[in-house]
Amino acid sequence: MEISFAFPQIFVIGFLIFPIILTLFLIHYFSRKRSVFIFAEAKMIDLINVGKLGWSRLALYFLDFLIILVLFLALGRPQYPVSLPVSGYAVGIIVDISGSMMATDFFPSRIVVAKDVAKVFINKLRGNFEACLVTFNNNVFVNQSLTSSKEDLLLALAKVDANYGGTAIGDAIMTTLAVLEGSNMPHKVIVLLTDGENNYGIDPIQAAQKARDKKIPIYCIGMGTAAGTYIPGIPYPVRIDEASLREIARITGGEYYWGSSTSSLEKIYSNLAEKVGKVKKNQDISSLFAGLALFFILIKMMINVLFIRSVEI
Repeated sequence: MEISFAFPQIFVIGFLIFPIILTLFLIHYFSRKRSVFIFAEAKMIDLINVGKLGWSRLALYFLDFLIILVLFLALGRPQYPVSLPVSGYAVGIIVDISGSMMATDFFPSRIVVAKDVAKVFINKLRGNFEACLVTFNNNVFVNQSLTSSKEDLLLALAKVDANYGGTAIGDAIMTTLAVLEGSNMPHKVIVLLTDGENNYGIDPIQAAQKARDKKIPIYCIGMGTAAGTYIPGIPYPVRIDEASLREIARITGGEYYWGSSTSSLEKIYSNLAEKVGKVKKNQDISSLFAGLALFFILIKMMINVLFIRSVEI
């Protein structure tokens, strides 16, 4: 569970108080017997159990410390991230069409598979949305401006084909950000698929920083193999720049995925179609910890009533 705390400084207070509580407990325990013999009547001594700790008393002391610990956790205001649907969202769909996308390690080719899985993504978009389609090699093309029509998006996607040229990931991000500026939707996101390394235009990390400033997460999908693939006419293997894609996702608050097969890419796009229409928010769950503390208090009361028979000091 990815739990964070609104007031983590509470734990510093707890760290300082716990040794004090433990010290007071030890002082209280070891002073009980002497106090009993000083103040109790002789006929009551045998009825007072202070000389040993049975399992029931140990359980009570353990519960005392556990209750204090859980209450400190509750005071820290624990937060748990949940995904909530947004009232409207805009998606920038970016597809790499550089020369490496003509490779046939995906049947019949990378670009055909990329288009097929992008169709899956478009068809699964739900709710109040707008989307645009952007493709790139060393140049960037806006194949479809913002629209809420899946038919228009699919028609534009059908016309896409790979071509010789470099890879301008940073320029593609910047162009998509500019297109998304025209949307009034409260939530915006970019989904980027590429199989290569940036070798044209602006640094993708700088483009990612611009997206971060606009609070637009980028979900990056690396297509191909980490070892690289030889493409006809290119004298070196084309590799995914996973490090850069991971950094782009990290900077913007998105995620990175690696698609090594058609089925894995379909699964990635299907999952993303569920995510892009939602936003993560922290939900306060301190009441759950408070309830847990109450549960431990009830257990302590039951142990005290059912198993503790002697007078407690």
